[in-house]
Formats: sequence, C-alpha cells, structure tokens
Amino acid sequence: QSQPLQTIQDKQPKILSQVTTTGDLASLTPEQKVSHYNAVCHSLGLNPLTRPFEYITLDGKLTLYARKDATEQLRKNNGVSIWKVEQKLDGDCWIVAAYAKLPDGREDIDEGIVYIKGLLGQSAANARMKAVTKAKRRVTLSICGLGFLDESEIDSIPNAQPVASPEDDAVMTEQEALT
Repeated sequence: QSQPLQTIQDKQPKILSQVTTTGDLASLTPEQKVSHYNAVCHSLGLNPLTRPFEYITLDGKLTLYARKDATEQLRKNNGVSIWKVEQKLDGDCWIVAAYAKLPDGREDIDEGIVYIKGLLGQSAANARMKAVTKAKRRVTLSICGLGFLDESEIDSIPNAQPVASPEDDAVMTEQEALT
C-alpha cells in the first residue's frame, strides 16, 4: 500500500471509509486530496506532475476524472494498442467504435458518440474527431479495468462542474508527487 494512502488511513479512518464507500472526496482536506491523488497516480504508474486527473462535482460528489495525459500514459505503460476504429452515422449521431488489445491478447471495445445534427464544415469535422477521441479514451480506461470518467465526456453530462485541482488548495512538492 502506498505511503500517501496509508497516511490518510492512519489519521482519518472514518474519512477514508466514507471516501471508499461513497466515492465522494469532498470530505478530504486539501492535503488529503493531494495525498489521495498521488496514491491513485502511483497505483496506476502515472506521473502526477502531468496532472493526469482533475476533480469534478458529479451528482453532488467530488470525484476524479481522467484527462488526456492519463489515457496516453495508461496506453504506453500497459502496452495498449488501438488496432481498429470503425465510424458510422446513425441518425443525428456520429458513432465511433475503438478496438484495443493488450500484449497478452486480451481485447476490448468501446464507443464514442457525438450529436452532430446541424453541424457543418469545421464544426462537423471537430465533432467527428471528438467521437474518435472519446472512443479511444473510453476503451483505454475499460481495458485497463478503470471506471474513471474521461474528460471528453464532461461536456455531455448535465450539471457536471469541474473543480480546482488539489494543488490549488495545498502545495504539492515534487517529492510528494513522486512518492
């Protein structure tokens, strides 16, 4: 078990219990948020200095979501290859299916869908690229066994509110980030 998570457990077992049972990080102090953030990064082999996660309030709970940096590092660290991408128009939605494979042969598939009705030119092109990005990130998180929300999905969730990063509330030294 990582040092930062152990520190939270030692000091606040009630808070840790609440965090693990409800998934709500709001009750953590800024220092505990940094510790938790670093522990998550460490457990996944991600570099916290690249800010692979950010906080969001979703359904009244403060939680982490994966940024581009997270999925790119996960693909590299786990040898995830996106070996096939299929695209189609279904009604007013552009649907992209991304297929991923791990070095051990395990495969997964996930979709990215965007609403494109009324979009023309560059807006339509950007929407299609967004669907590809969503599909690749979703399949990466899925094949790595993670249930994190991806940043490309944030704008499609009503009442989702990005929140300041923990380092805005507490100073995270380089040494803390590397532990």
